[in-house]
Amino acid sequence: MFGGMSACLPKRRRKPEQTETASVELPLSIVILGATGDLARKKLYPALYQLMYGCPEAPLIPKSATITGYGRSPVDLAAFLEKQCANVKGEHKAEFLSKCLFFSGAYDQAESFQKLNEHLAASEGGGPANRLFFFSVPPSVFGDICKGVRAAACAPSGGWTRLLIEKPFGRDSRTFDELNAITSGSFAEDELFRIDHYLGKEVVLNLVALRFGNQIYEKLWDRNNIANVQIVFKEDLGTEGRGGYFDSSGIIRDIMQNHLLQVFLWAAMEPPASLNRASVQEEKVKLLKAIKPITMKDCFLGQFGPNTWSTCGMEHKEPGYLDDKGVPIDSKCPTYAAVVLKVDNDRWRDVPFLFRAGKGLDERMAEVRVTFKPQAFNQLVPGAPNELVMRIQPDEAIYLKIMNKMPGWKVGDVTPAVLDMSYSTSFPGGYVADGYERMFLNAFNGDGSLFVGGGELTEAWRIFTPLLDDIDKSKPQPVIYPFGVRVPDGMDQFASRYGIIMGESWMEHLALQANSLSSLKKVFDSLDKNGDGRLDSTEVKALARQFYDGREPTDKDVAKIIARLDKNGDGSLTFEEVKVGVEALSRCCSSKYNDGPSAKHY
Repeated sequence: MFGGMSACLPKRRRKPEQTETASVELPLSIVILGATGDLARKKLYPALYQLMYGCPEAPLIPKSATITGYGRSPVDLAAFLEKQCANVKGEHKAEFLSKCLFFSGAYDQAESFQKLNEHLAASEGGGPANRLFFFSVPPSVFGDICKGVRAAACAPSGGWTRLLIEKPFGRDSRTFDELNAITSGSFAEDELFRIDHYLGKEVVLNLVALRFGNQIYEKLWDRNNIANVQIVFKEDLGTEGRGGYFDSSGIIRDIMQNHLLQVFLWAAMEPPASLNRASVQEEKVKLLKAIKPITMKDCFLGQFGPNTWSTCGMEHKEPGYLDDKGVPIDSKCPTYAAVVLKVDNDRWRDVPFLFRAGKGLDERMAEVRVTFKPQAFNQLVPGAPNELVMRIQPDEAIYLKIMNKMPGWKVGDVTPAVLDMSYSTSFPGGYVADGYERMFLNAFNGDGSLFVGGGELTEAWRIFTPLLDDIDKSKPQPVIYPFGVRVPDGMDQFASRYGIIMGESWMEHLALQANSLSSLKKVFDSLDKNGDGRLDSTEVKALARQFYDGREPTDKDVAKIIARLDKNGDGSLTFEEVKVGVEALSRCCSSKYNDGPSAKHY
């Protein structure tokens, strides 16, 4: 054990020549703590390969770097690399693997870090070097690792030491304060790089260019022009056997307090003096200080239940959250949550920011949706309010919904239209880096502007901790919703309390026609342009367009719709298939779910 080592060791002070731009010519050692885990396999090793060999501008970090995986138990190196680097793809994979090593040691033993230091020094040549440590481990061992690195494994004189720390950063204000005391007690703030990989996503990064690189948006970016903002995260997956872990955190800790909050900060903060670490974090903290803690009054909770539907004529079943073997049978852990943040400053006062996140829904999607306020002059040409949508995933895009005159004689005959900037069409062949690639690169370059500061986390937990304490203590019954719906029952009404209207999905639209054969036939005939009594993918695309904000749906989107209605698997739809499929939709996607308890929303 670390024994007499204090939890608040004096910080290692860098010598004057050790700046954030310390020479990239020095040997670089990258240590992945928790290298046997899923994150290392799925994201970390592939990200490092891309930076060294794979991306168009490679190498962005030196090819001479060595990558040491750290774990508690010894491994067979060849078998370890075969498994953990299975997602590394490219012609230089063999060369990359030759840079990858493994070191086994304890997280809480000083001797392990002394031996790690010897291991790293051997590959560095015994002189000055830079060292980058990635913490892909539970927060319970953050403190021991920080002490171990600080005491025995920091970079030798002349190089820098930087710690990339993966979330979660505690469970609440209390646990974060304890964790922060240890990490910040051992290392300076500019040596700590707390990761939220959402900040490495292209569309999130583009918030900076959108707001501050253009003339039209920032002048409209306030309470006089914006009615509401939605920040949305949806998954069409359940807990996939990870229910035990998820049940200890819930959707608010897992997604909302970190990913969605960071997107909000970049969307809503005041323009910083510059885009360096200190200026950006100063404005983020100012914004957070203007937000009152969230209460149950401004919160909605749900939990997905089981559901069954047909896909290409085959029955498909999805288990409910409580069916996950790792989840207690009486768990009330929310898998869906919505909260409303209210900012008390001159720019945003009275503008609701609706965060909503959930698993077991109808699609995988993340976006920021800004709805503008109708103005007095809009009475001249009435229409739907403008919306600016930043689609984070999938199919990254930024688009603006506007009203446009239809061709014809009437001046006031208008219809919604879309100004659409899709990354795939605007930047064909452009390289879209994974968030972890950018996190590694920015930490290597000493750029902390995209990382989460200690002050931000203090304020973020101040906002969310009272709500989380209330949920943990009172365990309110979440609304049970069938797997695959757009939102749980009651969510539309909750949003409407804040003046927010959410559009229906194609499934809901068709399900509403289930009791009216004539209405359904009218919809079918309007889509059947060639009158052959069948809907092909092109004709179904016209239906889908209505529910994708008027944008062109992808072939994958269209295929998903056809699969839900196609009984014989031929890729087209007869009216009989649509009729039977819609009857099934009305049962399986109904928000009026009677197989489990429901609850009031606060």
